[in-house]
Amino acid sequence: GVPMENILYLGGPNIASEIYNKEYANARICGSDKWRKPLAKFLRQPHFIVWDNSDLVTHEVMGGLKNVYAIGAGVIIFLYLLSATATELQDRYMCLLF
Repeated sequence: GVPMENILYLGGPNIASEIYNKEYANARICGSDKWRKPLAKFLRQPHFIVWDNSDLVTHEVMGGLKNVYAIGAGVIIFLYLLSATATELQDRYMCLLF
């Protein structure tokens, strides 16, 4: 396998088009100091902040948990929108608009 000191993780709440358009974005780069620090310094821009951390495993696990929470929140919202209460509130809101 690949030694842990040669693995880097780059991720964050950003979209490539936002970075390209110079909208504010940030990311995390995790891995060994050998590659992480120089690459973080190279990638940093006034509109693109790159934080660095040596804890690669925890960052990967937390990224996966974030996805599980997002899916769960989506399911809850979907179920709420199917409820009679939500339908009634939406109907009242639409009546107020028109």
